Amino acid sequence: MKTWTIFLVAVAFGLQSAFAARLYPSKGRVVNEQGQAIEYATVVLLDEGEQVAGMATDPEGRFSLKVPSGDYTLQIQYLGYEPLTRSVRVEADNDLGDFTLHAATTQIEGVVVKAQLIRREADRFVMDVANAPAAIGKDGVELLERAPGVWMDNERISINGKSGTKVFVNDRELRLEPEQLTTYLRSLRAEEIQKIEVIPTTGADHDADATGGIIRITLRKQRENGMQGSLSMRTTQGCRQHAYYPGGNISLHSGKWDLNASAWGNLGSSVSLTEENTVYTTQQKELRAHSRLEDTDRNGGATVGAFYEINDRHSLGAEFSYLHLGSEGGTGTTTDLMTRSDTNTASHYANNNIIDGYEGTFNYIWKIDTLGSTLKVLGDYAHRNTDAANDNRSRITGTELPETPDSLYRDRTRSSYDVAALTIALEKKFSPRWSLKAGAKYTRNEMRNNALYEYLHGESWTRNEAQSFEINYTEHIAAAYGVVSADLGRWSLVAGLRGEYTHTYGRNGTVAQDYFSLFPNANLSFKLTENGAWSLVAQYARTIERPRFWCLTPQRSQISDYTYQIGNPLLNPAYEQDISLTLVMAHKYTLTAGVQLDRDEINQTMRTDADNPDMLGILWVNFDRTKCWYLAANLPFQPAKWMQLNLGTNFMRRGQRLDQHAPETFRNIVFLNASTTFSLPGKWYIDLSYRYQGRLEIGSILLEPMQFLNAGVKKRFGERFTLSVTGYALLNEVQRFATTDKSFVREVRTRQPWNSPSVQVGFTYNFKAGKAFRKKAVEAAASEEKGRM
Repeated sequence: MKTWTIFLVAVAFGLQSAFAARLYPSKGRVVNEQGQAIEYATVVLLDEGEQVAGMATDPEGRFSLKVPSGDYTLQIQYLGYEPLTRSVRVEADNDLGDFTLHAATTQIEGVVVKAQLIRREADRFVMDVANAPAAIGKDGVELLERAPGVWMDNERISINGKSGTKVFVNDRELRLEPEQLTTYLRSLRAEEIQKIEVIPTTGADHDADATGGIIRITLRKQRENGMQGSLSMRTTQGCRQHAYYPGGNISLHSGKWDLNASAWGNLGSSVSLTEENTVYTTQQKELRAHSRLEDTDRNGGATVGAFYEINDRHSLGAEFSYLHLGSEGGTGTTTDLMTRSDTNTASHYANNNIIDGYEGTFNYIWKIDTLGSTLKVLGDYAHRNTDAANDNRSRITGTELPETPDSLYRDRTRSSYDVAALTIALEKKFSPRWSLKAGAKYTRNEMRNNALYEYLHGESWTRNEAQSFEINYTEHIAAAYGVVSADLGRWSLVAGLRGEYTHTYGRNGTVAQDYFSLFPNANLSFKLTENGAWSLVAQYARTIERPRFWCLTPQRSQISDYTYQIGNPLLNPAYEQDISLTLVMAHKYTLTAGVQLDRDEINQTMRTDADNPDMLGILWVNFDRTKCWYLAANLPFQPAKWMQLNLGTNFMRRGQRLDQHAPETFRNIVFLNASTTFSLPGKWYIDLSYRYQGRLEIGSILLEPMQFLNAGVKKRFGERFTLSVTGYALLNEVQRFATTDKSFVREVRTRQPWNSPSVQVGFTYNFKAGKAFRKKAVEAAASEEKGRM
């Protein structure tokens, strides 16, 4: 390892001497009239009207643009300030000094600096949502559907088809299950969002379980004393859902204090229909079932935070949030099992699930020098309680069976999760070209589960000993990392190494794991052209996927008369290696080729129950080996000033071997997405989006192709009111999937709210008092672990 490090540094220095003389960094700083730094201001250099370089300013208001020496036009813009245009001369390592933006006396009607909505940086895509007409009126889900490489469905969010993607808002992970995550993202409005970053491959400064990359959503930061916020109300009405989404946020800045609060809700009901047909190939049996699921949701959450700037170098932050998820519903099923003597089962499954959670975050940040070096101490604690209750009733009749009394059984499960973490992180910038990140982190995860299964025997409830359980887990994770970054002219390098030691014990002493793992990563970029418009980026990372807590819980949930789902407390962590090469064209178009290699991938499969061959179980298991070759293209176009078009495609060739003795099989998968926004006179906007998911096979489960078409219209009234009407799932696609095993073949058709036509009407009101102000966010240390809750 040491020899390779010396070799890479030597090569980097050699390349620096060969290329650095041809490009010169033009440094500067953007401030307001009070001399305070303006973060995320758009800065571009123009050569005869053509953009040759551009970026957003960092938290200190700095920018550094590398171009050949010569005369250029510098343009700077940030919402709420008058645009600035200057002629500048670029020479060797010249410092252009400070540029002062003045508060706008009138509202800005258009974008003066022409910047792309989507651009590529060294290791990530960036969607500059602020000031983008294409983003007006959209929510977080609609924006992510347009993000490069991102695919969203009702089950997961993925980047380039890789599972395990984490979503962060202001450096805090959204630790929610898929449906609740989608609900929260829909509560975010484009007017609140500054930018969205899509990081396909993470570095050593992130936890090693970020297997599917990271999506970072940064909310807008304002500048000066005052108050601002927004109120929104949306409703979705369709044949299978009726939902209401109230939301609001407010931010205050006064002197050295920043205060913020937000709240959101999801109130509604939905209906899902399922038809299934199962043929038992080793028996002369066939099963046909119809199910209707009715669900009522009462979800909501609130966050309050405070940030105190002691002085220019030292600051403190704290944040507290509360989450409530309540779901109540029932499933009615009718099942016919056809053999020599037919059997009919009519059942009703009533369920009630309540999740309550809270978390607190504290941080201390020391800005060590004027180059941007920082020392951070981050502390987190999160707690969550889950109460689940199910009451089931079944009646079985048959041609050779008399009508039987109802069979009654119930289960009550209580779970609690605790996550505590402490992080110390140092980032030292030796110069604009060289920096070092180093840090240490300790995390303690604890899970407690108590499940009681009972059935009615005579007139008394009797405990089912085979299914009832009490299981506790405790997990300790200690980590340390180091990351070196070098900007060497046309070449740039980011290389890091993370070490993690994990100790897990529980399940009455039957589970004990101790393992230490190293997680290297590297990002090497080369500018094919002097201005960096064309470049190559090579990336490598090794990561780990630890089982989510609810995957480990052996709670048995009856889905239908002959199907249940259950967790697996003996799941092993999965290890993944990802290698990719990206070609960046004209700063924005990208073509990525790569391979993902997995050992012990965690996924679901369906198997015959050992005690009842008619019953099928959906289980969490470890696959032996999987590999996925992928090719992804992202093409953001702007054919005209009034039109933006984003095209994306992802081709995957997935190979999988479910166990050591099974043959390896390969399948091809295709994802396509296209979205366009038309900006019309009078602040009217039309949105169209289309997504296609090809045939997808994972383990023994096969999903048939699906496609989605959404269309919407928006009207903006001044700068404060936005009204939108959007139609979703206009093609009314039915979801079809099948499962094949040695002893059965099952085919399922479902109609759910997300794949049934619906109309959403939304209204947003933005308010403010006083001048704009800077809103600061509280960083979290345990955000990545909380996603396992």
